[in-house]
Parts: sequence; C-alpha cells; structure tokens
Amino acid sequence: MIPIRPFKRENALRYGAYYVSRLLPYPLLREGISAAIRGCVNVQQGAVKETPSTAVQTAMQSLHSVGMAPLGSLLNATQIDEVLAFLATAPVASGSSRSPVTAHSQGVSSAAYDLPTILACPHLLQTMNHPDLLQIAAGFLGCKPTLSGAGLRWSFADAEGNAASDVQRFHRDTEDWKVLRAFIYLTDVSADSGPHQFVLESHTTPGRFRLKPYTDQTIDAQFGRDKVLTVNGPRGTSFVANMWGIHRGMPPTAGPRLLFSFTYTMTPTPIYRYDPVKVPDSHLYDAYTNRLLVC
Repeated sequence: MIPIRPFKRENALRYGAYYVSRLLPYPLLREGISAAIRGCVNVQQGAVKETPSTAVQTAMQSLHSVGMAPLGSLLNATQIDEVLAFLATAPVASGSSRSPVTAHSQGVSSAAYDLPTILACPHLLQTMNHPDLLQIAAGFLGCKPTLSGAGLRWSFADAEGNAASDVQRFHRDTEDWKVLRAFIYLTDVSADSGPHQFVLESHTTPGRFRLKPYTDQTIDAQFGRDKVLTVNGPRGTSFVANMWGIHRGMPPTAGPRLLFSFTYTMTPTPIYRYDPVKVPDSHLYDAYTNRLLVC
C-alpha cells in the first residue's frame, strides 16, 4: 500500500489538487482536463504508437462500452502458489501488529502488505508490467501510463459470519482525472468471500459533488440491479476497470479474500507519499512507468 501524506501546510497544494478532482463530477469536463494532461505527457514522453493485439483491442472496447474488462488469468496456478508461499512468512500490517497472515488466520479483519513486500514477492512486479496491461493502460489514458499505486490485502469475516470491517459502499475513485485499476484474485472468490462489484456503464454518468457514496437503493433506482456485475471466480481471475465507474468490494461473510490490485494513471496521485524501492533487475522495466514505485 502507498502511504498518504499528512495534511500539513507544506502539503496544502497537493491536497488542493486532489480535492479539485473530487469537486468536478462531470465526465466531459474531466475528459477535457485529461486531454490537456495527456498532451503534456505525450510531449515529454512521446505518443504511444504500438499496434494493440486483438486481446488488447477487445479489452479496450469493453472498457469503453461498459467500464470494465475481464482479462482471464494473469497468474497461473504455479505462480499463485509461489506468491502464497512467499507471503506465508512475510510481515503484514494488521492494526498495530506486523505478523504473517494466511487464509486460516483468526481474529483479523483485514491486513495489507507494504510496497517493499509487494515488489519482493515473486511475479507481482512482472505482472504490473505485463505488455498487454501496459498497452491497455496506454490506450485508456491516451499516453504512456504511470504505475501510481499497488495494494495486496487480506479481508476476513468475523467469527459470527459478519464482516469485521465496515460494509464498503458504492463509490467512485479520483486519484487522478482518469484512473485504470487492475485486480487479481489470489484466492477463490465467491458470493461469501468478498467479490468485487461494478455498475456497468456508470463510467459515463456524472458523479456527485465531493463524491458521496451511493446506497443500494440509489443504484437500483438510477441504474437498475441488472447493471450491477458481481465478479466471482477462482484464484487468478483478473480484470481491469475504469475507476470513475461506480464500484465496491463486498465484505467477506465466510471465506477470506486475498486481492492484488494496482493502478495506472497519467500523473502521480498528489496526496500519496512515494518512496521508490530498489529491486533486482529494475532495468527490465520501463523507468518512466515505474518511477514512483521502483528506484
């Protein structure tokens, strides 16, 4: 997870930039600002000219039409086993504790790994730089993408079968004027283990001032329950989504969920405090795309 800068005087401009984005909820206006930003990035980095593969084109069409796109499985069973074996002894932040966590841990509601652990874990950095994902991100953003965030988090239910953390409500994300996030399930996810939900076609609709969350009743009235896609699937299930679309992560009520997610934007998120990590073979990854996470 990327830490947030404390709200201090020296960070006031960063917080101001962040909240301006939250106060402009109209897609056409946001797209106009995005066009100006990506134009600057293209002047600096050059326009992306790679010819997308058929799979990339299909994903782009789905992102454009409904706001999200399935990607099959970006990690195979052997790779996921290697990820879980590494994490079995890795420290993880759970409240004030930093002890290893597994799918069988008790008395834990959620636990997140820090960025050095994520980047040291086998296969994760490589997946963030998967050629198809970088092409999808470039097509979505209209410029060379920036990896601006990565998260690896366990979510558990309590002993009574209820979510131990607050129920997450439907919302939009505004780390940048355009935000594309990739999700990979590292455990099997069903209706009782915290599936992701996305409101199809909501990425084209205006948001709310200050981006207040949405109730289920509002979603049903404005979009219809048939537009709410619930993503269940075996471990390895992967998808990308436009984070202006309305979405939520359901809280687990029985089984645990381990979710890996990472974010592509045009620019750094203003309120995040980036501390790039030294990793072996960093020369294998594009320096600009990875500059916020990797030395």
